[in-house]
Amino acid sequence: MLALALGWESDRNATLFAFLGAVLALGFLTVTGNGVRQTGRSWFANTLAALSIAACGYFVWMAPVHALRWPMVSPLSTTDMTAAILLCLLVLEATRRTIGLTLCILVAGFLAYAVWGHHVPGSFSHRPLSITEIVDHLAFTTNGLIGPALSVAAFLVFVFVLFGAMLDRLGGGDFFHDLASALVGRQAGGPAKVAVVSSAMYGTISGSPTADVVTTGSLTIPMMKRLGYSPAYAGGVEAAASAGGAILPPVMGSAAFLMSDFTGIPYADIALSAITTALLYYVAVFYQVHARAVLDGLGGFAEAGPRIALVLRRGWWFLIPIGAMVWLVVSADRPVYGGGIAVVLIAALAFVMIREPVRVIGLLLDAAQDGARRAAPVGIACGVAGLVVGTLTITDLSGKFSSLLFGFAPDQLLFVMMITAGVTLLLGMGMPTPAVYVLAAVLAAPAMISLGVPVLAAHLFVVYYASMSAITPPVAVAAFAAASIAQADPIRIGFIACRLAIVAFVLPFCFVFRPALLLAGDPLDAIWAVAVTFIGVIALAAGLEGWLGRRLTAGQRALLVGAGLTLVAPDWRADAAGLLLFALAAAWVRFRREPVAA
Repeated sequence: MLALALGWESDRNATLFAFLGAVLALGFLTVTGNGVRQTGRSWFANTLAALSIAACGYFVWMAPVHALRWPMVSPLSTTDMTAAILLCLLVLEATRRTIGLTLCILVAGFLAYAVWGHHVPGSFSHRPLSITEIVDHLAFTTNGLIGPALSVAAFLVFVFVLFGAMLDRLGGGDFFHDLASALVGRQAGGPAKVAVVSSAMYGTISGSPTADVVTTGSLTIPMMKRLGYSPAYAGGVEAAASAGGAILPPVMGSAAFLMSDFTGIPYADIALSAITTALLYYVAVFYQVHARAVLDGLGGFAEAGPRIALVLRRGWWFLIPIGAMVWLVVSADRPVYGGGIAVVLIAALAFVMIREPVRVIGLLLDAAQDGARRAAPVGIACGVAGLVVGTLTITDLSGKFSSLLFGFAPDQLLFVMMITAGVTLLLGMGMPTPAVYVLAAVLAAPAMISLGVPVLAAHLFVVYYASMSAITPPVAVAAFAAASIAQADPIRIGFIACRLAIVAFVLPFCFVFRPALLLAGDPLDAIWAVAVTFIGVIALAAGLEGWLGRRLTAGQRALLVGAGLTLVAPDWRADAAGLLLFALAAAWVRFRREPVAA
C-alpha cells in the first residue's frame, strides 16, 4: 500500500510478485486438482510451492534492476527467461488445480496463438513473435501477469475477502440469517425468502456466488427442504440469490473493482449506478419465490422466529464496520481504506462484544486462514487472466474479434450484445467471475463501446453475464456448490436458478438501451425508467411463475411475458404498448370469473 501511495513502480511490482508467489504456494499446498484426493500435501505439491516462492522471490529481488530496463528492448538474461517461463507454467498448473482444466486449456490456447498465430491465414494472423518477445511482454510489463487484474486482487480484493471471512467466523452470517428470518420467515415461502434476503445481505459483502452458497446455503437449503421444498428447488433458490451478490452494491465482488480499474470510472459511481438494477433483480427473485409458495401452498416457519429487536440487540455491532465500509466506499470513494477500516473495526468490536480474548484471537486467526484460502483462487484467476490479456494485447486479438463482430453485423448493436452475452457465458463455464470479466471486457466490451454504448453500461453488461455464468449450465459452479448441500442434480438446480434469475439476463439489455436506468442523465428520465422497468420485471416474473394475485391461465401468462419484454425497449411507443399489455392482463385477472383448475 505504501509503495503504491508513494508511486514507486519497482516496489509495486515487487509487492505484486510477492502476492502472486504467496497465492501460488497456498494454492499448491491446499488443492490437489485430483477428484479422488482433493486435499492433502505431497512432495510434488511442496516442490511446486517452493518453486513458486523461488521464482517470485527472484522477481522481487530483481525488481529495482528490472525497473530500469526498457521492456521489449533491453535484453533478458538466461536467468530472467528461466524464471519467467517457470512462473508462467506454475500459474497454469495452479489454475488447473484451483479453478479447473477448462480455464487452463483456454489460456494455453491463447498462448499457442501468440506463438504460432502468424501461421493463421486471413485477418486473424499477426506478425511473427519470438519466445523472448512474448515472455518479456507477459512477465516484465504491466500488461501481463502483474497487470491491472492482479493489482486489484492484491490491493483491493484481498481486504474484502478477509473482512468476509472475519464476518463469517465471528457470527455475521448467523446474524444475517436471523435478521432475514425475523423479517420474512413467517410469510408464505418463508424459508426461501430467508434464503433470498440473507444471501443478498451476505453476498454483497463476499461478492462470490460460490462462497455465498456455501455460507448461507448450509443453513437455508436444509431449512427449505424441511418445510416442503424439493431439494432441487431449494438449491436453485439459494444459487440464484447468491449469484446476485456479485452485482449488488456496496461491494459487488472483485469484478466491480476490476471494472473501476479497467475503465477509470470511480468505484462509487459504479456502485450508485448499479444499485437500481440490482434491487430490481432481487425484487424479481423474491416475487417468484413468493408466487411459487402461494401456488404450492407452502407456508412460513411454524414456530415463532426471532424478533427483529432481539436480533439487532445481539448483533447490532456487525452493522458498524459494514456501515463504515459503505460510507468510505460509496461516499468517500475509498474502497481499499473502507475495507481496511472495516477489518480493524470488526476485530476491535469482537474483543469488546464477545469479551473472551483468547477465543476472539483464535477466531481471528481462523478468519485469517479462511481469508487466505478464499483469496488464493481469486489471485490465481487474476494472474492467469493477466496472461490472457497479455496475449490479447501483443497480438491485437481483441481488435480482430471486434472487427469480426462488425463484419457479421455492422452497426447491429442488438446482435453484438447477444454475441457478447453468449461469449461471456461460454467463458464463464467453470471460471470465477473476475477471470470471466477480464476476458470478456478485453474481447467483447470494445465492440459495444464502438457502437456508441457508454463505457459504464458496456462493462456492467459484461459484469452481469460474468456473474450469471456461475448458475448457467452445464458448468455452473454455484449450482454445483448448492447441489452438494441439497443432494440434488446440479444441472437441474442450474436450470431452476436460471429461471428464477431470468431478469438478470434481461436487465443488461434494458440499461444499455435505456441508460437512465443506471441513474444517468435527467432525474425525471431516471424515475420513469426505473418505474417502467419495475413494472416490466413484475410482469415477466408473474408470467413465468403463473401468479398475479391468483393463478393465471396460459393466455394471461403469455400476455404478461410479452408486456415484460416489450418494456425493455427504450422507445415511448414500446413503453405505451407494454403498459397497455400489462393493464389488459391485470384487468383480465381481476375480472375473470371462470375458475382455473389447479
